[in-house]
Amino acid sequence: MLKRMRPLLGTFVEIQLVDTGALAENQCQNALSGAFSAIEQIHNLLSFHQHSSDLSRLNSAQNQWVPLHPLSIQCLKLARALTRISKGTFNCTLGKAIVDKGALPAPDYINTRSDWLSIGNWDDIEIQAQQARLRRPVLIALDGIAKGFAVDIAIKYLQHQGVASAWINAGGDIRVYGSAIIPISIKDHLGQLHTMGGLQNAALATSTTHASAQYPGLVLGKKAEPVAAGTWSVIANRAWRADALTKVAVNLAEHERSDCLRKLGGNWIALDSH
Repeated sequence: MLKRMRPLLGTFVEIQLVDTGALAENQCQNALSGAFSAIEQIHNLLSFHQHSSDLSRLNSAQNQWVPLHPLSIQCLKLARALTRISKGTFNCTLGKAIVDKGALPAPDYINTRSDWLSIGNWDDIEIQAQQARLRRPVLIALDGIAKGFAVDIAIKYLQHQGVASAWINAGGDIRVYGSAIIPISIKDHLGQLHTMGGLQNAALATSTTHASAQYPGLVLGKKAEPVAAGTWSVIANRAWRADALTKVAVNLAEHERSDCLRKLGGNWIALDSH
């Protein structure tokens, strides 16, 4: 088994190769390096902070078609689709509202106009082949999905390299495949640790919000206002889906949460404090 950790995606990313089969030592090392490179690529493409990222170029070129990397297009399609299907309980057009709350730094180009919308709709994003444009002055923020998406891309790379079983943990966005079973414990917003059992051939993500609404415990609701304090964990088949659906879980009443998440491909985990 090989395990490495690196700072990426604004957190620490840990990758462990559990079953490498017939791969030689150098092949395993190359697989690890390639998986981290795949995550770093997503970080550079979809960063809200980096001026040269695909996301920054899209946000700053309002109402103009912008050529994007295929992976950026893929993630943007997922974010747009989930914004539509979830009826805005997950919303990737909240960038301006998040900036206004102080959870994201204001980009340089924000001063080029005064009519930015705090929140938009899924159809503000237009995608055509390998390019996209924003129909109205909204800011796209993919923080709620990009970390899980990066984990999935890295997992796909490891599988392609012949690694039979592995897991990745990107600051609580976890995916495991193959024979590996990893123990899961979740710390809630009150600091209590909950032992949840083992995770196998699935993905898990957790979002924790705090009453102070200070980053990184900030999740905005459909009206671009901070939601109540709490801890929300979701299991799904892919990390991008688990990551995004934690935001849906945050924005739903308890009586509708389980049914809605199930329809969207996830399962909510209720934390038992006893």
